[in-house]
Amino acid sequence: MLPKISQRIIQEPSAMDELLALSSQCQRISFAAGYPAAELFPKKELEEAFVHRSQASKDDLYQYASVAGYGPLRKKLATKAQTTGITDIDENNICLTQGAQQGISLLADLFLDVDDGVVVEGPSYIGAIQAFESRKPRFYEMEMLNDGPDLDQLEEIVSSHSVKIVYTIPTFQNPTGVCMSVAKRKRLARMAEKYNFLVIEDDPYRDLRYQGKDLPSIKSFDRTGNVVMLGSFSKILAPALRVGWLVADQEVLDLVNKLRSASDFQPSNVTLQMIDQFLEENSLSAHIQRLRQVYGRRAATMQAALEEYLPQGCSYSRPEGGFFIWVTLPQGLSAGKLLQDGRPVTFIESSQLYAASQRADQLRLNFTGVSEEQIREGCQLLGQAITKERWALTA
Repeated sequence: MLPKISQRIIQEPSAMDELLALSSQCQRISFAAGYPAAELFPKKELEEAFVHRSQASKDDLYQYASVAGYGPLRKKLATKAQTTGITDIDENNICLTQGAQQGISLLADLFLDVDDGVVVEGPSYIGAIQAFESRKPRFYEMEMLNDGPDLDQLEEIVSSHSVKIVYTIPTFQNPTGVCMSVAKRKRLARMAEKYNFLVIEDDPYRDLRYQGKDLPSIKSFDRTGNVVMLGSFSKILAPALRVGWLVADQEVLDLVNKLRSASDFQPSNVTLQMIDQFLEENSLSAHIQRLRQVYGRRAATMQAALEEYLPQGCSYSRPEGGFFIWVTLPQGLSAGKLLQDGRPVTFIESSQLYAASQRADQLRLNFTGVSEEQIREGCQLLGQAITKERWALTA
C-alpha cells in the first residue's frame, strides 16, 4: 500500500482535463478549449528548421545544457521583450520554460506556503487557478471591469490582508478578452512596490491584436523587481512545442533556476534550437501578421453571429485581440445547465473560472480554433439553446 499522499494534492477531477475532453467531442462544434488554428501552424518551416539545425550542429545538440535554456534564443526573446517597453534587459533576464504554465507553477512553488494570499481576476485562467490551488493558498478576487481588474478593490484587499501574489492577464484577458489600461498597468506596478507582493503578468496573447494599438507591459513600469512577465510560443507557433519564457529581475530568476534544477533540470535543448533556427530562417512578424488576419476575421464573424442569434438579455465582450469572447446570460440561467443537456455546442462555463465567487451565468467562447462556418452555425445553435432554456425557466 502506498503512503498517504500530501494534503496539498487536489484529488478532484482536473478542470483542465475536463476542458480538453469537451474540445475533443468530434460530434459537436467546440468553442471550449483555447486552441489555435492547426492549419496555420508553420509545419513545413519548423520541420526544415529542425533538419537544418541538426545537420549543422555538433553532437552536443543532444547533450545536457543550461537550466535557463538556449542562450541565443533567450537573447532573441530579450530583444522581443524590449518592444513592450522594458529597458535594461538581456538574455540573463530570461528563463525558458515548458510553456508559460510551468512559469506559473514555478513561481507558485517559490513564493506560496499554505494559507498565503493570492489575488486573481474574477474570472481568470483555469490553469493558473489550478496551479495555485495545489499550494492551498487563500484566494481573493478582483472584479473584471471594461478597462481591466478593479484596482480599488485590489488595494482594499492588499491593505487589509497578507498577499504574496497577484496574478493578471493584462492583454486580451482569458476568459473575458479585456485589455488593461495603461493607467492601471502603471498603478499595479506601484502597488506591488508599496505593498510588497509579486505580480505575475501572464501575457500569451500580446502579439494577437486585431484592432487598436499595442500597450506597454506592466513589467515596463516595474522599478523594484516585483513584476514577472510570462510569454509563450503556444499561441503564435504551436502548443506542442511547449516553450514559454519568464522575464524577471536577476534575484527572482536565480531562485527560479535553482528550483528548476530540482524538477525537470532544463528545457529541451533540441526544441529550443529548432525554434531558434526557425527564427533565423523565417520572419516571425510575417507569421504573426497572417494569424492576425485570420483570427481577426473569425473574431468579427463570431461577434456578428452573436449579435444576430443571441436572444434578448444576453451580452458579450468585443475584444480587440486574443482568443476569446465572454458571454453573460439572461438573469436566472446557468451556463452549466446548457452543457448538461447534451447540446451540440461546447464551451467553458464560468463557475470553474472564478476562484472564490463561482458565478455560473457566463460562458467563454473560443473563435480561433474553429472555421467561420462553424462559428456561424455554433452561435445559431447556442442562441437556440439559450432561448429554449429561458422558455423552460419561465414556463
